[in-house]
Amino acid sequence: MKKSADILRLPVISISEGKQVGTVKDLVIDASQGAVVALVVDDGSWYLGAKVLPFNAITGLGESAVTVESTSSLIAVATIPRLEQLMSVGVKVIGTRTLTRSGHMGGKVVEIAIDETGHINSCEVEENIGERFQISVQQIVTFGKDVLIVSDSADPSGRGPGSGRPMEGIVSRSIPTNSFGGAETVNVPVMPATVASGEDAAQLFEEKQRRYLLGKKVNRRISANDGSIIIEQGNEITEETLQRVRDEDKMIELTMNLRL
Repeated sequence: MKKSADILRLPVISISEGKQVGTVKDLVIDASQGAVVALVVDDGSWYLGAKVLPFNAITGLGESAVTVESTSSLIAVATIPRLEQLMSVGVKVIGTRTLTRSGHMGGKVVEIAIDETGHINSCEVEENIGERFQISVQQIVTFGKDVLIVSDSADPSGRGPGSGRPMEGIVSRSIPTNSFGGAETVNVPVMPATVASGEDAAQLFEEKQRRYLLGKKVNRRISANDGSIIIEQGNEITEETLQRVRDEDKMIELTMNLRL
C-alpha cells in the first residue's frame, strides 16, 4: 500500500536505458473507478505537452523510484482523450471535505492509500479539532470534485440521518456507474431548506441557479433536440444559453458538463 506522498516527486527510471526520464508531478484519478489510473510525469519538456505514465505501464513502484521498461512508456496526454478528460475534470480527493449521505459535513481528506493496482483503498481524514481517522473504500459512496460522499457509518460523531446540518448550496445527483459501487456526483446549486415553498421558492431556486451558471464554461458541446448547437465546447454560458437550455430541457446535461 502506498500513500500519495510516497509517490509524488519520485524519480521515474527507465530500466532499459538506465537513466531518469522524469519526476512524478501529479496523480490522475478516475472517480468512476475510485483509482489512480496514471501518473503525470515532468520530463523537462512541458512546452511539448504533458506526459503521463499509465498505471498499468509501471514496472515497479518502490520507496526510491518508479521504474518503467523504457522512455516509450511515457505518453503524451493529448493522445489519450480519456486521460485528458480526467485531468480536465481534476478530481484530487485530497483537500475535499467529507459529506455523509444524510448531509453531515465532516473533516478534510489529507491523504489517500493506493493498492498495487492503483485503486484507492482508504482515505485519511482530519477533523476540525485536529484528530485523524481512516475511511475505508467500503464506506465511500462517491469520489467527487468538491466533496467525498461517504456512508453515515463513516461519521465519527455517530450522527444519524435526522441531525446535523446539510451542506448548504450543493446537491449531489448520483449516477450509479462506478465499478466500486458508488456513483459520480454532479454538484448544482440549490436553495437552503429554510426558504419559502411554492412559486417564490421556485423563482429563488431558478435565480440562484442562473447566477451560479452564468459565465461558466462547458467541457463539451451541448446540442438541442433538433441537432442545432446550443453552446460549443469551451464557450461561456450566457442568458441566451440558459433560456435555450431550459426550452430544450437540457439543464441536467449542462450542469454535468461544467468546467469548474
